[in-house]
Amino acid sequence: MNTSKYKDVVITSSYLLNKGINLLFSKDDFEVDNEIIALLDVSKMPRMITGNTIVIHEEFGIFFVKRTTKQLMNEFVKFNKVGFLLSKSLMKYFNLKRNIPMVFGYCSYMPMSGGSRNCTDWIAIHWLNDARQYGTHAKFKTDTGLVIQMDFPNGNLHDRVHDVCFLSEHQIETLNSIVSKGNMCMFPPKYVGLLRKYDDCRCLFHKEIPVKWADVSSRFDSFERYLLNEITKGEIESNITQEIYHQKIYRLKKLY
Repeated sequence: MNTSKYKDVVITSSYLLNKGINLLFSKDDFEVDNEIIALLDVSKMPRMITGNTIVIHEEFGIFFVKRTTKQLMNEFVKFNKVGFLLSKSLMKYFNLKRNIPMVFGYCSYMPMSGGSRNCTDWIAIHWLNDARQYGTHAKFKTDTGLVIQMDFPNGNLHDRVHDVCFLSEHQIETLNSIVSKGNMCMFPPKYVGLLRKYDDCRCLFHKEIPVKWADVSSRFDSFERYLLNEITKGEIESNITQEIYHQKIYRLKKLY
């Protein structure tokens, strides 16, 4: 992405819809990927463009699409086959009630506000080298010097970023342990943004990151229970159905 056009500029939705509107272009054939730096929700803002979302992308630059930020984030399930599944499972396990991020290994997208049914702005933690809160605004800086500002109406940005990084670290350590059983190993990309910022954190959450195989095994079992619970939710005697499915899954893992 050529950032020279945005030198000494704080990128906001308002700026892009006014002074920077001539720099935008339409790209409705866009397919989501890990190169997305930010998604700006403009669906409720007065605008001359036909799009509902402005996308800031590492390769393609800044453009708009008709799809909403919610629709774009839900399309990640097509890109990585995981979507929000792992994030939802871990947040339920650790009783994290803040807005649900989309975390899959070293790819982590954090929402600014709103419930799961609403559209909001999203930022890629793996593309950032700085994140600061100024009242009800959050200002982010990428490794290339791009400065993006978003509304952040509620909460503490430091805590929110910490939780996303924790979820990423937990997934990575768990997956590392699992793939090692197959004589494989994972290598991180050269740049992971802020995702390793809290490597030395000693909070109660970080102490729960599994380091022993017994811990990893327990988390894997809890993930299976989460899936079975969600699949059978609302069914009569769902606990019996869950046990039947659990036994069938267990038998599939064995030779006979």
